[in-house]
Amino acid sequence: MELPNQSANESTDDPSHVLESSHASFAVVDVETTGLRFDRDQILQIAVVLQDWTAHPTSVWSTYVRPSQFWSRDLGPQHVHGISRRKLIFAATTAQAMQKFAQLTSGRIIVAHNAEFDTKFLQTAALENHVDLNWAGVLCTLKLSRALDPKREQTHKLSTLCEKYGVALDQAHHAEHDARATAEVLPHLLSAHGITDAEGLQPFIRS
Repeated sequence: MELPNQSANESTDDPSHVLESSHASFAVVDVETTGLRFDRDQILQIAVVLQDWTAHPTSVWSTYVRPSQFWSRDLGPQHVHGISRRKLIFAATTAQAMQKFAQLTSGRIIVAHNAEFDTKFLQTAALENHVDLNWAGVLCTLKLSRALDPKREQTHKLSTLCEKYGVALDQAHHAEHDARATAEVLPHLLSAHGITDAEGLQPFIRS
């Protein structure tokens, strides 16, 4: 089953005009899951925003994901992620979603807010479905923000950063909305660190 692609609307906010555009490309990701345990819970929704150094995404893709043992699977905190069983009936399987995800993110730096959470779920799903992931590294916007606040005097939740940088977060805990917001926050954080090229990213990149 071919999963849908969606073109992103351009943003008029461009705080990163000083950044060089040819040195790296990002795949900003977010997942919604049945719970917090990557070794036990499953992905219910994936979103990917592809962009370069600017705040202008080149494309946005998202999909609901139908978990295994669908009818008996506990969907977790539905009051948080808002994903009902009805939304998942005709959704992509995890294998289908991960195959498309791997294609979109190949060769790119994965970016997420609290990236350890998202990447553990994605790596586990890829392994279980025999899908190879080929990332250029992982960049965590939560850690980027915390590095600007060494005394930890502020909170660094995505919603807080959105408010700080004037980024719209229309629906928190919805994978596409969270990924879009993280993609818009990213150039602000890079600018705040004075990062202008891929070399400047290296202290913050993990494999």
